[in-house]
Amino acid sequence: YDFLESGMAAADVFPGNATPTKELLKMLVYGTGVYLAPLHVCLSVAHNIVSSLRPYRGELAEPSRDRCLGTAVEVALSLIQGPSAEMPRIMVKRAGGNSHIVVCAGGPTTLGVGSVPHSQSHPQYAYLERKAVRLMEQIGQEARQHDTIVDILCAGTCPVRISILQPLVVASGGVLVLHDDFGESFGLNLQRSVKRAKGFRGVLEARFSDCIGVTRVIGPGKEAPLDGHESFKNDKAVAVQMLNVDECQSFAFTMELQEDIEEENVYFQFVARYTETRQINVTRIVTIRIPTTSSLSTYLQSVDEEVAAVLIGKRTVLLAKDASDAINMRASVDERMKDIAFKFGKAMPKTKLRRFPSELARLPEILFHLSRGPLLGSIVCHEDERAVIRNLFLHASFDLSMRILSPRLLMHREGGTFEELPAYDLAMQSDTALVLDHGTDVFIWMGSDLAADEAQSAAALAACRTLAEELTEQRFPAPRILAFKEGSSQARYLQARLIPVHKDPPYEQEARFPQLRSLKADQRAKLKSSFLHVDDLSMCEWMRSLKLIPPDPC
Repeated sequence: YDFLESGMAAADVFPGNATPTKELLKMLVYGTGVYLAPLHVCLSVAHNIVSSLRPYRGELAEPSRDRCLGTAVEVALSLIQGPSAEMPRIMVKRAGGNSHIVVCAGGPTTLGVGSVPHSQSHPQYAYLERKAVRLMEQIGQEARQHDTIVDILCAGTCPVRISILQPLVVASGGVLVLHDDFGESFGLNLQRSVKRAKGFRGVLEARFSDCIGVTRVIGPGKEAPLDGHESFKNDKAVAVQMLNVDECQSFAFTMELQEDIEEENVYFQFVARYTETRQINVTRIVTIRIPTTSSLSTYLQSVDEEVAAVLIGKRTVLLAKDASDAINMRASVDERMKDIAFKFGKAMPKTKLRRFPSELARLPEILFHLSRGPLLGSIVCHEDERAVIRNLFLHASFDLSMRILSPRLLMHREGGTFEELPAYDLAMQSDTALVLDHGTDVFIWMGSDLAADEAQSAAALAACRTLAEELTEQRFPAPRILAFKEGSSQARYLQARLIPVHKDPPYEQEARFPQLRSLKADQRAKLKSSFLHVDDLSMCEWMRSLKLIPPDPC
């Protein structure tokens, strides 16, 4: 689109069935049109352009329509490079500031670079898919070489072929997000996408005491050569090239002891070097000293259960490439639980049971959510959705990773206050409203008794919506926020994410969910009768199936 034309939406149209020729790109770069401009300068023109878009009125089915996403990204990259694209790379001074391409996709790429047939029954589909993946990855690498991030925001119900788009996004350091439609959540992510980058050309270096070795680095980066800023004797640093410097992303280091620790302390140092968007070079150094101990109890008490769970989760999800792998990884979570109990728990006399260590009381619940939640479980139906959530989790910041791993449940109270409760189904009481934050989704559940009172229901819903917006104000991707009533079809979204504690004996229910004691006998009976029989295990049933005794609640 030409931003020079102020009275109407004007555009140059390129064939999308192949990479544009040099002659066409020359016309684009050296022509009279203006295709890149600061938004505040061309806002009225941009509004005219968006307003000129019309729905498709042809007869082709949605998956069969021609979409040339790969070619479009190539043209966008050519515009960003400008005349420098014709010069040898050695002669080109790198552009000042990072660039950003946001792709809005409503279906699969079926034409041009990186395209596949619209039907998966095509005799050559598997071959063409592998070819498309390679081409998309090459485009992503080309974008990364020019400090350009590609984010893809998908919307609608038409499959977009995540396996083909993901390599483009990952190679460039971008994010792929799925939406139900081009609605409020899509608009929020479009805004936050263009504002999220804090810097570029980043390198993260990590150094540790000699007895510690890094086994794996998980996050949005790739191995990088050590920079020549400093020279250390026998330097064993690990260097990672950060594909994007962003507060919403993080790196996870897994380590192992290479020899016995003889010192009273071990040391960790992280050095981040990057260039801000204002062309300021930034170096940040964090050095941590951690004391050592020979006491097993002291060691266990020092473990941050949430951090340990996120590290276990990222290592596990990294190996879950598809639905078959996810089943194997659920089994690996079971084995990890047994391993922890065997090494740190207590054997019960005259039985084969082991009690899980009380110092790690929260860990089983978080790992149970990992095993049955959207990362490894089946509550998200389509494999494309699971693939997107897994990739987001592997790259996400600690806070977002923790929310994706283990949902946070809050109950609305009188006066507009909220009480945080364990994510158990016993919280689904008909006279209350609940907010469940699960990272990529936030659900608002209105009990049937509360919904019957129109005034109270409206006030509770408004308070819940305000809380949901506050919890996710800085989050990228912005989550989908859904509100529904008890007994509706959408209520299953929330119930599937809550642990079915109602299956446990009453004494365990009260121990793990003390709020239950405040209910009268008739309220408890009504709550109990509201649950249908399910095959899902409760956390306690799961642990007993592993020959483990659950720790007492925190």
